[in-house]
Amino acid sequence: MSIYQIHFKANPALWPSDPKENLAVWEKATAGGEAMIASGAMHDLCLVTASEGYCRVTADSATAALSICATFFPMFTQEVQELVPWDVAKDTVLEAVRKAAQ
Repeated sequence: MSIYQIHFKANPALWPSDPKENLAVWEKATAGGEAMIASGAMHDLCLVTASEGYCRVTADSATAALSICATFFPMFTQEVQELVPWDVAKDTVLEAVRKAAQ
């Protein structure tokens, strides 16, 4: 399993300007986020503004991470990055730098 960080932003062109409709969209989006957290598919869900945030998912593949994003598209756009844990990455990076130094 790999860890993917997803940076998401609300797509303002699609959000309703009517406050009641806006509330309905937010209620649906937050319920979706809660369901993903409860299922264990998503963790570390954080907002940095009222319309932007990050989450992390553990998935078998980038395709599986993208399927999580698809649940919230088109209301949110997403950027998916695979994260390599330090204990896995450090030796690989260090070895590459050593080879380049020779």
